[in-house]
Amino acid sequence: MSVERIEYTSWEGQKSSRLRRIYAIVKKIFRDKLSSKGILLLLIIGMMITHVLPIIGNSVVPHEALTSEMMVKTIPGGGGYLTSGLFILFSLLFASVVCSDLISRDLQDNSFVLYFSRPIRTEDYLLGKLGGAFTVMSLFCFLPPIAFSLAVIATQTGGDYIVSLRVLGDTLIVGIFTTFILTSFGVMISCLTKKTSYAGVGAFASFFVLSVVGGVFSGFDPNWQVIDPFNLLNYSYDLIYGFDLPSEVSPILFSFALLSILAIPTTVLYYRVYRRSAGK
Repeated sequence: MSVERIEYTSWEGQKSSRLRRIYAIVKKIFRDKLSSKGILLLLIIGMMITHVLPIIGNSVVPHEALTSEMMVKTIPGGGGYLTSGLFILFSLLFASVVCSDLISRDLQDNSFVLYFSRPIRTEDYLLGKLGGAFTVMSLFCFLPPIAFSLAVIATQTGGDYIVSLRVLGDTLIVGIFTTFILTSFGVMISCLTKKTSYAGVGAFASFFVLSVVGGVFSGFDPNWQVIDPFNLLNYSYDLIYGFDLPSEVSPILFSFALLSILAIPTTVLYYRVYRRSAGK
């Protein structure tokens, strides 16, 4: 009995490019998050409390220009727009909700295996996840501060727009900086557990645990203040807008803490995903 030859016809199509695969992940995350009523409700409430009221208040009050003091320095009755505590608090809460299921759900329902059964790299997967979370987070951490700055500039009574535009440029940096830190931290927590609820609570609670630790030990040494993520972000804002660190805080220790919060989440995230994609 003769053996029939197996006929094989090669696929003539083209594999999608890396950028297209990353874009597909980003687009799906953005659509899914904005279709969630809970996330939309949190976004609207946070916008009203954190951004809309300050925009209206600072636009109505007479002012000659947009200044750095409006953004970060203490003013009568509270802090600056970015350092009153509400901006970081609601940003953290929003990041905890947005990022909690980005990787944990993939690990739970085996979508993670499906992703890496296709020609996708660890870098592509992470860029898609981080990019999707970044675009959603920018709706709260990046675009509203820009709107605040533009509203203040549009209603200023003085003619020195150079100063205002310089502060606007600093605000662009602050928005990107805040969005990146909270996004990378939230996605890192999501990759450490299969439980979405654990990831959300863990991201939110870990900031407060570090804040409590920093507050307790700063009574013995003021440099412990940099352990508090809220202080670390506020000090970073001060530097970006041209102010100095508190005299009791060591610039070296502050730099080390800042480098840690920038590098550790992405390093842990890459290592964790790479190991899981390799089946380890």
